[in-house]
Amino acid sequence: MSFGGVSRSDGWKAIGRSTYQMGIECHEGVPEDKHRNGQQVYHVRHWLLLPDDVDPVPWRREAVWQAAGEIEKRKDAREGRFFDISWPRELPTERIEGFVERVYRGFTDIGLAVQIDWESSAAIDGEPNDHLHGLISTRTLSNTGFASAKCRQLDVWFRSGVRHRVADLFNAIAEDCGIDVRFDPAPNAVRDNALPQEDRLPRRIVRDRAAPGAGTRLSQRDRQRALRREHEQVTAEIEALERQACDLRAGIDARFEDMSVLTSWQAEGQGAKPLPVEVAMTAFMGAGIAIDERVAVEGVGVAFVVDGTVLIDAGDRILIEGRLQADPARAVHVLARRKGWRDLGLTDSDGMPIPVPPDPAPLLPSVSGMARKRSRIELMGKGNVLRAAREVVQTIRAADPESRGEMLAKVAAWGNRGLERLVAALVSYTGEPNDLSVGIILDMIDRALGQEDYLWRHHVLEQDLEAMTVPGTPLSRPFRPHPRFYDLYPVPPDDGARHAHAGGGEVLQ
Repeated sequence: MSFGGVSRSDGWKAIGRSTYQMGIECHEGVPEDKHRNGQQVYHVRHWLLLPDDVDPVPWRREAVWQAAGEIEKRKDAREGRFFDISWPRELPTERIEGFVERVYRGFTDIGLAVQIDWESSAAIDGEPNDHLHGLISTRTLSNTGFASAKCRQLDVWFRSGVRHRVADLFNAIAEDCGIDVRFDPAPNAVRDNALPQEDRLPRRIVRDRAAPGAGTRLSQRDRQRALRREHEQVTAEIEALERQACDLRAGIDARFEDMSVLTSWQAEGQGAKPLPVEVAMTAFMGAGIAIDERVAVEGVGVAFVVDGTVLIDAGDRILIEGRLQADPARAVHVLARRKGWRDLGLTDSDGMPIPVPPDPAPLLPSVSGMARKRSRIELMGKGNVLRAAREVVQTIRAADPESRGEMLAKVAAWGNRGLERLVAALVSYTGEPNDLSVGIILDMIDRALGQEDYLWRHHVLEQDLEAMTVPGTPLSRPFRPHPRFYDLYPVPPDDGARHAHAGGGEVLQ
């Protein structure tokens, strides 16, 4: 919407604006039918609203606005006010008549004359562009003519939230019609993700492109409008993508309805939050379960694919699609135990209860396999590997969450997948550090290496594990010197660094 003055300084007169609203434009003094985008503007309806005590017979349209111009004496006088509103495409045009009464009738109540014209033209995209042109007198009208003084109440009305009034009326119509749309009264210049308003040009330039300086200013406005159309196109594409996302979410919800559901009464009152991905992955790795794929589903939880079976941790329930045998069944029990569930209930896609598959017993290594592992540990890491594993567990237990996260991040960045899986197994170990026997450590190493049963792989894994216990290495904690380190071992750091280390503030990598 737009509003402003019909001023002689801009080359406008009230009678000229009135004729323009009736669908007539003058080009070089010749009146012609109004055209927009190569098509003629269609004049749908015309209103001339007068105060109740004014006789409409002598006060026809031409007489009203001719008198409005004659009463003004100054060369730059304002003969009227325009108040134009574009009708939103989302709202039915059958509501325009009621809208006109609600918006423009109030001006006649304070004694002003108002002309409203409903025009319809083709927009740039070919769709109809229905809009209202309003012309309001600046002086009150009676049967004897216009008053000698301006109506200052009109200026107050336009300065007191006119955009909010129109937006509230649009929102009321939308709500009454059951249309899901909301109108924002804020101007584009202050609205988020919006462009500033285009340049406001005087009427003389808009009407006459041959006027001095008109070409440059009109070209600038055309570029602004082209940019606005591009902005609106991108905005429409974003809205289309958001609708597509809603459709995809609806499809996901429908897919969930076809999945089995595992839950427990212990899930009640836990806030219905899925386990963090790193916690769930640590539990799976510690149990020796290989995760084929994991995907975060926004607004739902985390999906894990185990041997072709999909498990979705949705907080208060675990959704299951596929067969629950071997590793998938074990993964379900591992996930449930990590969530603190003991009493489990399983229903199929129809909501019918079905038995919960038992937790498959972990495979125990054969006697020959244990002998081979003991022989290997004696040949390679020996006691150093045991000590390193126990020290890593002790360090993890004693570290605060931030330090623990930094250590795990270093392991992840190191690039040794076997070390990642081994550390995850150590993190999930619940016994005391001294309970880590040779057999347990060998099982963890074998699970961490998987099929990579090569001498060199085992050697690298053990070396990296021991490196985690040596201060100052990239896999371990930073080297923190003793307060008297520089006194006992003189090294030439810069003075600032030496004082910082001596004070215990910084660390030496």
